[in-house]
Amino acid sequence: MRVEQYRSYALGSQPKWISSYISSMSFDLYICDYVIDVLKAHVIELGESGNLSTKVVSKLLEVLEDFDCTEVRGTYEDIHEAIEYHVSKRTAEGKWLNLGKSRNDQVATALRMRVREEMLDLMDSLIVLLKEMVTKAAAYTDVPFPAFTHFQPAQPTTFGHYLLNFAEEIIDITSIIFGAYEFIDKCPMGSAAVAGSTVPVNRSRICEKLCFKDLAMNTIYATTSREFMVASLQVLQLLSLVLWRFLEDMFLFSNPMVGLVEVPSSHAGTSSIMPHKRNPATLEIARAELAKVNSVLQEFMLTLKGLPSGYCLDLQQLSPSLWEAFRRFRRTVIVIADFVREVEVGKGVERAFSYPLRAADVAEYLSMKKGIPFREAYKRVALAVKEHGYDMDAIERSVLGEERLEDPIASRRNLGSPGNWRPILNKVLNGIEELVKFVSNEWSRIGRCYDSLK
Repeated sequence: MRVEQYRSYALGSQPKWISSYISSMSFDLYICDYVIDVLKAHVIELGESGNLSTKVVSKLLEVLEDFDCTEVRGTYEDIHEAIEYHVSKRTAEGKWLNLGKSRNDQVATALRMRVREEMLDLMDSLIVLLKEMVTKAAAYTDVPFPAFTHFQPAQPTTFGHYLLNFAEEIIDITSIIFGAYEFIDKCPMGSAAVAGSTVPVNRSRICEKLCFKDLAMNTIYATTSREFMVASLQVLQLLSLVLWRFLEDMFLFSNPMVGLVEVPSSHAGTSSIMPHKRNPATLEIARAELAKVNSVLQEFMLTLKGLPSGYCLDLQQLSPSLWEAFRRFRRTVIVIADFVREVEVGKGVERAFSYPLRAADVAEYLSMKKGIPFREAYKRVALAVKEHGYDMDAIERSVLGEERLEDPIASRRNLGSPGNWRPILNKVLNGIEELVKFVSNEWSRIGRCYDSLK
């Protein structure tokens, strides 16, 4: 069967290979259910505004309710054409379906609905990761771990404190996630092709039926803009930067010549020829997957930068890349969360603490306890390091005599001290709670609206 519902009226037939080239059917199925909900809301509004009779509205809603997105058959330009054809085939009232709307505002609305839910799924995956980080940090509250600058041993901390650095940054990024979500959560429906329709509809009512928080008011902006999709990709990019840094640390730390962490067996790969190898396989895939995710943003920028205002078919080619980006990202986040749950501190930590990680502490001790100006204290410790190399005990004896600093970790008097990172932990825990509450409330709000359309 070959159907070209719109084209045949004006342009006649078209070679199948060309119609396949411009068709978006292969990826429109990702938004099919959302398109059905948009159509239901539109039909209800046509009835409430007096544009369609109750009988026509009831019949259209009945047929739309029975439409099964998984059973679409035939050759169509897009899912919108396919739905209209099948509705029209089922009932004569189907020819009223496109009154007062366009595929342009319809697809823009369905896309925003899908992206809105992708963002909520993203937050769900972040909650899993953050909980694993907090759990591991709590279990490793007082397990010594080196901190680095320039990837040189710098100061002593703990593995728990190290992990919370990533968790806190993700929590801070959630404020940007919430902002992007608000940007996305605007309803284009009622804008028609580009400049509205002469059919009187109440856009605010449609907005409310589809559970959008606001309208995309300018009809040109509403139908043309895909910057809401770019905003979601920018969120993924920010989060990727945090995750990439964690991954790079794990690559470096898990090298057995460093040995600060051990790659869990469930995440390790082997060599076909070297029996001793324990490769960080899942993390390598994760690094590549994040690269693919971030390449999509470039695709969007290159596509959107050259388009005039008003809908262009170029826009339809963007959505499948976005869905794949979200899928890759969420799957990668869950893999990293599992890695965090399984990873253990390695034996190389003991070797790391053979370096003079407390040199700065000694200099501060001389200033605070002995009244020596800090730069002078710094000079004394630097000369001791030059003389004794990495032997911290010898450095302390040289500078402090018989005195000794407190425990390497307890001597940290700032937020690096286990006893003092409660504010960081509380911030992360509060952030997780806020995320959980937001996601739960949004799913509930959206679900109620969708249920009302049934």
